Amino acid sequence: MAFKFGPRRGVYIDISKEMKGAKKPLSDADLRRFETMDLLYRSLCALLFNYVPVSGHPGGSISSGRLLQGILFDALDYDVSDPDRQDADVLSFAAGHKTMGLYSLWALRNEIVRVGAPELLPRSEALQLRLEDLLGFRRNPVTKTPLFTKFRAKALDGHPTPATPFVRLSTGASGVGIASSLGLAFGAADRYGARAPYVHFVDGEGGMTPGRVSEALAAAGTASLKNAILHVDWNQASIDSNQVCREGEKPGDYVQWTPLELAYLHDWNVIYVPQGMDFQQILAAQRLAVRIKNSQPTAIVYRTTKGWQYGIEGKGSHGAGHGLCSNGFFTAVRPLMESAGIELPRCEGEQRCKAGQKSDLIEECLWEALSGIRAVIERSPDLVKAMAKRTVQARD
Repeated sequence: MAFKFGPRRGVYIDISKEMKGAKKPLSDADLRRFETMDLLYRSLCALLFNYVPVSGHPGGSISSGRLLQGILFDALDYDVSDPDRQDADVLSFAAGHKTMGLYSLWALRNEIVRVGAPELLPRSEALQLRLEDLLGFRRNPVTKTPLFTKFRAKALDGHPTPATPFVRLSTGASGVGIASSLGLAFGAADRYGARAPYVHFVDGEGGMTPGRVSEALAAAGTASLKNAILHVDWNQASIDSNQVCREGEKPGDYVQWTPLELAYLHDWNVIYVPQGMDFQQILAAQRLAVRIKNSQPTAIVYRTTKGWQYGIEGKGSHGAGHGLCSNGFFTAVRPLMESAGIELPRCEGEQRCKAGQKSDLIEECLWEALSGIRAVIERSPDLVKAMAKRTVQARD
């Protein structure tokens, strides 16, 4: 007798099959804009890792970047002028180590709005995450470097905390973020009923391996928590493995399920995105998630590549990356720098910052690089107009 899953309320959908013969969600022009945004995003992640110096998680931040941009600029209903609005959709970083991506994306959004729709910016800098605040990435509040002080930069923790605008939860340890994000969804469903805002939360397959995650998924599936949407950055890489889950006939180093199976087991809708770096598949899946005609929570599982186009893929980019101002770093950021005509500071011979020990010098280099990102955005009126419009529509 063949073994298979019993009846489920949830459904399984392969988005590549669903899209056959259907109109793609993005026009050619919009696709180019999203590609440009991702180039800015990936470059910013590389810059932050380099100039902190060499600290953070570039690989997972980059592999999840495109799905995050889809959520922020296409799926989310929220008010950029009011980070604390209670009836707004929420984007929660269950994968707390992807905070480099969170800060990069928040800063890019702020620049887009600053240039394209400044009337939407919160009046208080405390309610914004500005490009200047990236000077505080992985810095302590006691930091006294010149530019950090001059620009009143925020001290940005290595994992998200509610000190950052639009962040509702502190996340970090594996498994904590999914359960607590589902708590947000339960609270929203209890308060708003059928009109509850969506809670979008992002994690990788590694963050789903702790037992508490299975318990949380089971609770949400059993309760038919429709306003919960889990986005899984399935890149198969962790700190010491490039085979976290079983895949096909090859056993996993950590677990013997795939994220698709785990979510479906617990009666979630599952949308599989086989090309998880393809904006068309990403947005098609995210738009479909809110149209499914049942009351089950939904998991969108994106098959991605950790460290995509960074120059170091897989476990080598988990909490690690290119050496400070190495050839690998300059190669990673070259596509943006060459296309935008930006020259990054380079030391001839010995590093002036003494491998990052001279914090004021490396801070100057980071600010010069960030100013280049700002210049690209200010010289891109078509990109700014289109992405600012999406941010305005998210509020409407």
